[in-house]
Amino acid sequence: MGLALGGGAARGYAHLGILKTLESNNIPIDCITGTSMGAVMGGLYAWFGSVRETVDHMRRFLSNSKVVNLAVYQRIVESENKKANIVDNLTAFIRKGILYGKAMTSKSVVDPEIFNEAFQALVPDVDIRDSQIPFGAIASNLVTGEELMITGGSLRTALMASSAIPGIYPPVVSGEMILIDGGWTNKIPVDPCFQLGAAQVIACCVSREMEDTRDFDKAMEIIARSNAVSTNRLGELQKRGASLVLEPEVSDIHWADFSRFDDSMDAGFACAEENLEEIMKVAARAKWQRWIKSKKKFIREITL
Repeated sequence: MGLALGGGAARGYAHLGILKTLESNNIPIDCITGTSMGAVMGGLYAWFGSVRETVDHMRRFLSNSKVVNLAVYQRIVESENKKANIVDNLTAFIRKGILYGKAMTSKSVVDPEIFNEAFQALVPDVDIRDSQIPFGAIASNLVTGEELMITGGSLRTALMASSAIPGIYPPVVSGEMILIDGGWTNKIPVDPCFQLGAAQVIACCVSREMEDTRDFDKAMEIIARSNAVSTNRLGELQKRGASLVLEPEVSDIHWADFSRFDDSMDAGFACAEENLEEIMKVAARAKWQRWIKSKKKFIREITL
């Protein structure tokens, strides 16, 4: 059985809660694919091989205020009262003039040095192919628009590329490729999980792209809403192939509020426990279908 972990920034901590339920019920995971924060959580878990080690590692990282407690995140959280999605929030920041100068004069709001320092502390300098569980990180090539799955080379670089939210984090340059957040081409990497060899796939979705709104009076509001409609539709189409879709209740957690680690993880755990019977059914089907391997290559695999 494979896991396809979607993006969602701070809400992505919920993936660890889902993994906790799977592990405590001895449900085997044959492979993991992840986009953005789903790639970070999935990649770390694939490397460490246990929820306890992954959570302990995350707690040590989050306790380091030098790389985590950046003022920019607090400004993002405080700038909007409603729990909007990433693109809507960025549009609001520009409209209000918040972070405007940085966005207009640099490739990213977060300095590359800070981004690199954070990932040096967060991700071990190891090769993806040495992970305890087969893993693939989804990234988008800004030059060609191609969706890519990183299955070899530096785990650290792969996770940086997969989570490089355009405008917030700097893109990762590799040869002629300029790699950005995988969510811009694949919100929920179900098909790539089949490509890695999964017989059944459980998709874990923590993003909320379509918020209730009637603010269609200004051009920027219409643009933001149109983008939300498009990205929401993309996600709906991409998770159709999953045997089961888990959607933890994380709507009250702001995507930039990285301080709510336990709340987000608890939401994932609660969701998995509530759907445990269905998860067990999927795992049982996967057990007897492991000899059935998808030979279709949905996307190109690369090594960094």
